[in-house]
Amino acid sequence: MLDQESTDTEALIIEAAKKVFFRKGYDGARLQEIADESGIGRTALHYYFRSKEKLFSTVMKDFFSETERRVTQFDPCEVPIVERMRNFASSYMKSALRNPEFDLFMLNEFNNNPDFIAEVLLKTIPVNMHEHFIVPIEEAVRKGELKGDPHQIFITLLSVCMFPFTGMAMIKKMLKFSDEAYMDLLRQREAFILSFLETAFKA
Repeated sequence: MLDQESTDTEALIIEAAKKVFFRKGYDGARLQEIADESGIGRTALHYYFRSKEKLFSTVMKDFFSETERRVTQFDPCEVPIVERMRNFASSYMKSALRNPEFDLFMLNEFNNNPDFIAEVLLKTIPVNMHEHFIVPIEEAVRKGELKGDPHQIFITLLSVCMFPFTGMAMIKKMLKFSDEAYMDLLRQREAFILSFLETAFKA
């Protein structure tokens, strides 16, 4: 019973922290504000998370956990690179749809605190993107299985997933979409991306 209560409280704190971090950024967020948002005392918050950095790392881990699992569940040598790219895109879109503000938040944080954010991500998400994506893409290009510059291919993979979220305000304005209509469009986007990646870089 106590373990379940502890787990529930941690989940409550993490959700509250997401809201405050997304609203204020890492530098602007205060532990007291997160405690207030979660409805618990500052002392109780410190019991679960002893520092803002620890809490921030947990929020990062929570967001990327599904993507990390799907990227690392197969040996890079066992799964064709196109299928690995499609797995990444699928899990990324599912995570992003649960937290639509996250991508813009991360973009802003990287601009404001690039070294700190990179350090946090390395600690919390031990996925070697170079090993899992860049190297296999380079090999596939050398073998004639894919065409294009490997780095451009990787940037395209990230962009087709991230930009609809980081550019949400601008795109909604240009398309004259309501919030609801745009979210419907994003929910349809995973299927579009998976189809696109299937053939986009084939030689």
